[in-house]
Amino acid sequence: MGCENEKVNEMEFDVRKTMTELGGAFAVTWLVFGITVWNNAADMTQGTYVVGLGIASVGGVLAMAIAWMAFKGADILPPVTWMKHMSNTDNLSDVDAWINTVITLVTQIVGAALAIFLMAEITADYVTYEIAHAGGQEEWAFDAMTVMSIVAAGAVLGHISSKVDSVWAMPVAVMAMAGIINFESAADMASMIMNETGDMMAVAVPWIVDGICVGAGALIGGMIDENLPGEEE
Repeated sequence: MGCENEKVNEMEFDVRKTMTELGGAFAVTWLVFGITVWNNAADMTQGTYVVGLGIASVGGVLAMAIAWMAFKGADILPPVTWMKHMSNTDNLSDVDAWINTVITLVTQIVGAALAIFLMAEITADYVTYEIAHAGGQEEWAFDAMTVMSIVAAGAVLGHISSKVDSVWAMPVAVMAMAGIINFESAADMASMIMNETGDMMAVAVPWIVDGICVGAGALIGGMIDENLPGEEE
Protein backbone atom coordinates (compact mmCIF):
# COMPACT_ATOMS: atom_id res chain seq x y z
CA MET A 1 0.00 0.00 0.00
CA GLY A 2 2.84 2.32 0.88
CA CYS A 3 4.53 1.68 -2.47
CA GLU A 4 1.31 2.46 -4.34
CA ASN A 5 0.95 5.78 -2.53
CA GLU A 6 4.56 6.61 -3.33
CA LYS A 7 3.98 5.94 -7.04
CA VAL A 8 0.86 8.09 -7.04
CA ASN A 9 2.75 10.95 -5.37
CA GLU A 10 5.55 10.68 -7.93
CA MET A 11 3.01 10.77 -10.76
CA GLU A 12 1.29 13.82 -9.28
CA PHE A 13 4.66 15.55 -8.95
CA ASP A 14 5.53 14.81 -12.58
CA VAL A 15 2.20 16.17 -13.81
CA ARG A 16 2.63 19.30 -11.72
CA LYS A 17 6.18 19.78 -13.04
CA THR A 18 5.00 19.33 -16.61
CA MET A 19 2.17 21.84 -16.24
CA THR A 20 4.53 24.31 -14.58
CA GLU A 21 6.98 23.92 -17.45
CA LEU A 22 4.17 24.36 -19.96
CA GLY A 23 2.98 27.56 -18.31
CA GLY A 24 6.48 28.96 -18.02
CA ALA A 25 7.29 28.32 -21.68
CA PHE A 26 3.95 29.83 -22.71
CA ALA A 27 4.46 32.99 -20.65
CA VAL A 28 8.05 33.60 -21.71
CA THR A 29 7.34 32.98 -25.40
CA TRP A 30 4.40 35.36 -25.29
CA LEU A 31 5.90 38.14 -23.19
CA VAL A 32 9.63 37.93 -23.87
CA PHE A 33 10.25 36.31 -27.26
CA GLY A 34 7.09 37.77 -28.78
CA ILE A 35 6.08 37.71 -32.41
CA THR A 36 7.42 39.57 -35.45
CA VAL A 37 4.97 41.94 -37.16
CA TRP A 38 5.11 44.30 -40.12
CA ASN A 39 5.59 48.01 -39.52
CA ASN A 40 3.09 48.47 -42.35
CA ALA A 41 1.40 45.37 -43.74
CA ALA A 42 0.46 47.30 -46.88
CA ASP A 43 4.09 48.18 -47.55
CA MET A 44 6.44 45.39 -46.51
CA THR A 45 9.48 47.42 -47.52
CA GLN A 46 9.07 49.36 -44.27
CA GLY A 47 10.37 46.36 -42.38
CA THR A 48 9.33 44.55 -39.24
CA TYR A 49 9.55 44.76 -35.48
CA VAL A 50 9.18 42.29 -32.63
CA VAL A 51 6.24 42.59 -30.27
CA GLY A 52 7.97 41.31 -27.15
CA LEU A 53 10.35 42.49 -24.47
CA GLY A 54 13.33 40.64 -25.94
CA ILE A 55 15.54 38.40 -23.86
CA ALA A 56 18.58 40.68 -24.15
CA SER A 57 16.86 43.61 -22.47
CA VAL A 58 16.19 44.91 -18.98
CA GLY A 59 12.51 44.13 -19.47
CA GLY A 60 13.45 40.61 -20.50
CA VAL A 61 15.53 40.18 -17.34
CA LEU A 62 12.63 41.30 -15.17
CA ALA A 63 10.20 39.03 -17.04
CA MET A 64 12.50 36.00 -16.77
CA ALA A 65 13.03 36.59 -13.05
CA ILE A 66 9.29 36.84 -12.47
CA ALA A 67 8.64 33.77 -14.63
CA TRP A 68 11.12 31.66 -12.68
CA MET A 69 9.56 32.84 -9.43
CA ALA A 70 5.98 32.35 -10.62
CA PHE A 71 6.61 28.98 -12.26
CA LYS A 72 8.87 27.66 -9.53
CA GLY A 73 10.79 24.57 -10.56
CA ALA A 74 10.39 25.15 -14.29
CA ASP A 75 13.46 25.39 -16.51
CA ILE A 76 11.53 27.25 -19.26
CA LEU A 77 14.59 27.55 -21.54
CA PRO A 78 16.02 24.43 -23.26
CA PRO A 79 19.68 25.32 -22.54
CA VAL A 80 18.82 25.56 -18.84
CA THR A 81 17.23 22.10 -18.99
CA TRP A 82 20.36 20.64 -20.56
CA MET A 83 22.56 22.49 -18.07
CA LYS A 84 20.68 21.07 -15.08
CA HIS A 85 20.61 17.58 -16.52
CA MET A 86 24.24 17.24 -17.58
CA SER A 87 25.81 19.10 -14.66
CA ASN A 88 24.78 16.17 -12.45
CA THR A 89 26.94 13.19 -13.44
CA ASP A 90 24.43 10.76 -11.92
CA ASN A 91 21.87 11.82 -14.53
CA LEU A 92 24.08 10.72 -17.41
CA SER A 93 23.46 7.04 -16.62
CA ASP A 94 19.95 7.45 -15.23
CA VAL A 95 17.28 6.44 -17.75
CA ASP A 96 14.50 8.11 -15.76
CA ALA A 97 16.45 11.37 -15.69
CA TRP A 98 16.85 11.26 -19.48
CA ILE A 99 13.14 10.56 -19.94
CA ASN A 100 12.22 13.48 -17.68
CA THR A 101 14.60 15.75 -19.57
CA VAL A 102 13.08 14.80 -22.93
CA ILE A 103 9.57 15.34 -21.54
CA THR A 104 10.63 18.77 -20.27
CA LEU A 105 12.11 19.75 -23.64
CA VAL A 106 9.00 18.64 -25.52
CA THR A 107 6.75 20.42 -23.02
CA GLN A 108 8.65 23.65 -23.63
CA ILE A 109 7.92 23.35 -27.36
CA VAL A 110 4.22 22.74 -26.68
CA GLY A 111 4.04 25.77 -24.38
CA ALA A 112 5.78 27.92 -26.97
CA ALA A 113 3.46 26.62 -29.70
CA LEU A 114 0.38 27.57 -27.67
CA ALA A 115 1.75 31.08 -27.18
CA ILE A 116 2.59 31.45 -30.87
CA PHE A 117 -0.90 30.26 -31.82
CA LEU A 118 -2.51 32.78 -29.47
CA MET A 119 -0.32 35.64 -30.70
CA ALA A 120 -1.10 34.75 -34.32
CA GLU A 121 -4.83 34.78 -33.56
CA ILE A 122 -4.81 38.22 -31.93
CA THR A 123 -2.18 39.85 -34.16
CA ALA A 124 -3.26 40.48 -37.74
CA ASP A 125 -0.03 41.75 -39.27
CA TYR A 126 2.40 39.10 -38.08
CA VAL A 127 5.18 37.84 -40.35
CA THR A 128 4.62 34.22 -41.36
CA TYR A 129 7.38 31.64 -41.20
CA GLU A 130 7.22 31.16 -44.97
CA ILE A 131 7.90 34.86 -45.56
CA ALA A 132 10.55 35.16 -42.87
CA HIS A 133 12.41 32.14 -44.26
CA ALA A 134 11.26 32.13 -47.88
CA GLY A 135 14.14 30.00 -49.08
CA GLY A 136 14.34 27.89 -45.95
CA GLN A 137 16.96 28.22 -43.25
CA GLU A 138 20.56 27.26 -43.74
CA GLU A 139 21.50 23.82 -42.47
CA TRP A 140 23.29 23.73 -39.16
CA ALA A 141 27.03 23.56 -39.73
CA PHE A 142 29.73 22.68 -37.23
CA ASP A 143 31.95 25.58 -36.29
CA ALA A 144 34.63 24.84 -33.72
CA MET A 145 34.86 28.36 -32.31
CA THR A 146 31.08 28.67 -32.00
CA VAL A 147 30.86 25.33 -30.21
CA MET A 148 33.71 26.29 -27.87
CA SER A 149 31.98 29.59 -27.11
CA ILE A 150 28.73 27.80 -26.24
CA VAL A 151 30.58 25.28 -24.05
CA ALA A 152 32.37 28.12 -22.25
CA ALA A 153 29.10 29.98 -21.81
CA GLY A 154 27.54 26.80 -20.43
CA ALA A 155 30.35 26.50 -17.88
CA VAL A 156 29.76 30.06 -16.71
CA LEU A 157 25.99 29.62 -16.69
CA GLY A 158 26.27 26.41 -14.69
CA HIS A 159 28.61 28.03 -12.17
CA ILE A 160 26.25 30.96 -11.69
CA SER A 161 23.28 28.64 -11.30
CA SER A 162 24.98 26.50 -8.66
CA LYS A 163 26.87 29.19 -6.74
CA VAL A 164 24.81 32.38 -6.80
CA ASP A 165 21.76 32.34 -4.56
CA SER A 166 19.76 35.16 -6.12
CA VAL A 167 16.62 35.21 -8.25
CA TRP A 168 18.26 37.85 -10.45
CA ALA A 169 21.48 35.97 -11.20
CA MET A 170 20.19 33.64 -13.91
CA PRO A 171 18.05 36.23 -15.74
CA VAL A 172 21.01 38.62 -15.92
CA ALA A 173 23.29 35.78 -17.07
CA VAL A 174 20.77 34.80 -19.75
CA MET A 175 20.63 38.39 -21.00
CA ALA A 176 24.42 38.61 -21.09
CA MET A 177 24.77 35.34 -23.02
CA ALA A 178 21.84 35.83 -25.40
CA GLY A 179 24.27 36.54 -28.23
CA ILE A 180 26.09 33.24 -27.68
CA ILE A 181 23.37 30.77 -26.66
CA ASN A 182 20.06 30.43 -28.47
CA PHE A 183 17.62 30.53 -25.58
CA GLU A 184 14.69 30.80 -28.00
CA SER A 185 15.21 27.35 -29.53
CA ALA A 186 11.93 25.92 -28.17
CA ALA A 187 10.00 28.78 -29.79
CA ASP A 188 11.96 28.23 -33.01
CA MET A 189 11.04 24.54 -32.96
CA ALA A 190 7.39 25.32 -32.27
CA SER A 191 7.21 27.84 -35.10
CA MET A 192 8.87 25.46 -37.54
CA ILE A 193 6.64 22.50 -36.61
CA MET A 194 3.42 24.55 -36.71
CA ASN A 195 4.24 25.75 -40.22
CA GLU A 196 5.08 22.27 -41.52
CA THR A 197 8.25 23.47 -43.19
CA GLY A 198 11.17 21.43 -44.41
CA ASP A 199 13.60 23.13 -42.04
CA MET A 200 13.61 20.31 -39.50
CA MET A 201 17.38 19.75 -39.59
CA ALA A 202 18.18 23.45 -39.67
CA VAL A 203 16.16 24.09 -36.50
CA ALA A 204 16.22 20.79 -34.62
CA VAL A 205 19.98 20.20 -34.77
CA PRO A 206 20.95 23.46 -33.02
CA TRP A 207 18.08 22.94 -30.55
CA ILE A 208 19.73 19.67 -29.53
CA VAL A 209 23.43 20.34 -30.14
CA ASP A 210 23.51 23.81 -28.59
CA GLY A 211 21.76 22.46 -25.52
CA ILE A 212 24.21 19.58 -25.24
CA CYS A 213 27.13 22.01 -25.57
CA VAL A 214 25.71 24.13 -22.75
CA GLY A 215 25.23 21.00 -20.64
CA ALA A 216 28.76 19.81 -21.43
CA GLY A 217 30.12 23.19 -20.40
CA ALA A 218 28.21 23.05 -17.12
CA LEU A 219 29.52 19.52 -16.51
CA ILE A 220 33.13 20.49 -17.22
CA GLY A 221 32.82 23.64 -15.14
CA GLY A 222 31.44 21.65 -12.22
CA MET A 223 34.24 19.09 -12.45
CA ILE A 224 36.88 21.82 -12.49
CA ASP A 225 35.27 23.54 -9.51
CA GLU A 226 35.16 20.29 -7.53
CA ASN A 227 38.84 19.63 -8.15
CA LEU A 228 40.10 23.08 -7.27
CA PRO A 229 42.05 23.18 -4.00
CA GLY A 230 40.01 24.51 -1.09
CA GLU A 231 40.83 27.59 0.90
CA GLU A 232 43.60 27.12 3.40
CA GLU A 233 42.52 27.44 6.99
